[in-house]
Amino acid sequence: MNKFLKKIAWYPPAETKISLHTIVDSLFHSEVNCEKILCDYLKVNKCVLGNSGRSLLTTLLVALNKGKKDTRDEVLIPGYTCYSVAASVARAGLKIAIYDLDPRTFVPDLDSVKANFSEKTLAMIFQHLFGIPTPVDELTQIAESMGAYLIEDAAQALGGTLNGRFLATMGDFGFYSFGRGKPLPLGTGGALVGKDTNVLSALDLKPKTKGYVSLMSTAVSQVMSKPSFYWIPEMLPLGLGETIFDPNFDVSAMPFVMQKFAEKSMEVLDELNTHRRHIAKTYEKAFDDECVIPIPEGGIAVYTRFPLMAKQGQIPGKLKRLGVRRMYPKAIADEDTIKPYIANHQAQTPGTFEISRKLITLPTHKGITENLTKEISQKVKETFWNRF
Repeated sequence: MNKFLKKIAWYPPAETKISLHTIVDSLFHSEVNCEKILCDYLKVNKCVLGNSGRSLLTTLLVALNKGKKDTRDEVLIPGYTCYSVAASVARAGLKIAIYDLDPRTFVPDLDSVKANFSEKTLAMIFQHLFGIPTPVDELTQIAESMGAYLIEDAAQALGGTLNGRFLATMGDFGFYSFGRGKPLPLGTGGALVGKDTNVLSALDLKPKTKGYVSLMSTAVSQVMSKPSFYWIPEMLPLGLGETIFDPNFDVSAMPFVMQKFAEKSMEVLDELNTHRRHIAKTYEKAFDDECVIPIPEGGIAVYTRFPLMAKQGQIPGKLKRLGVRRMYPKAIADEDTIKPYIANHQAQTPGTFEISRKLITLPTHKGITENLTKEISQKVKETFWNRF
């Protein structure tokens, strides 16, 4: 990159490369085998495709709640998670209950999980944040003992594994997102898998569009996410990266054209994830262990971004230009728009508050080279630890 381009360069926090050739190829690809390709990749018998991960989660919760409205109307979710998870519960007409996370590992605090389960709990959702695997065995035991479903939020984890099993395939159900910045960044769409194929087969989602507008929007995003152009959308009031709670989202099937795009894009998923892991390894070497989130034994992470527990403080412009960001702005219990939907206001979640204050994320996508990784690491140290 020449000096002028480097001077104006802005790097997206979680953009990944899917070539424009793949987008164009999707328009002329006649067959649609997306579901089969995903099932073969994940080694599962059935998957359902939706217009988003949150619409699939809502549809699943509605189906699981049928006939149990008087006894099971709460969904237990992490106290620090994407607001879309909370919105999905609200969209399904259910109440939110929260549990705490260990700020050192991001895994559920088991004491908090047990304390906030109740006879009203329909399901517990746990997440593989940034595609980092969360151990499932003890959570499975707790959910089974309480007669509740266990749902994996693998929105950021397509391609990650734990002990040889793909993330999202270990609980009763699991879902992926194909939105912007996810492992397979199609701009829209998602997939739902589960052990009970009868439940999956009964879900009835209909497409509302062919998907051409979504595909063209993705094409534009691919161009504008280049470092030499990304400063333009960053300067416009587009709400890039903004996290909002909105239960009034569309629920429908994944558009036909986007299914073709997903099918063609699956060919590069492992390549993208390999690059992310390589960049993450470089970051790991640059920072002290207490700042880095550990990977459980037997786990292979995806790293849609590289999480780092830094000191509190604003992220300066020089780091924003390099793709460094905070994540979700507040813990779930701190977000005023979500509070009316929370059933267990008494829950103590100090770990999630600590995560919301200290967590920063470093970019891992295809536009980040190893040399740039070292530059980002050095500037992060200078900013948050005053190391020169």
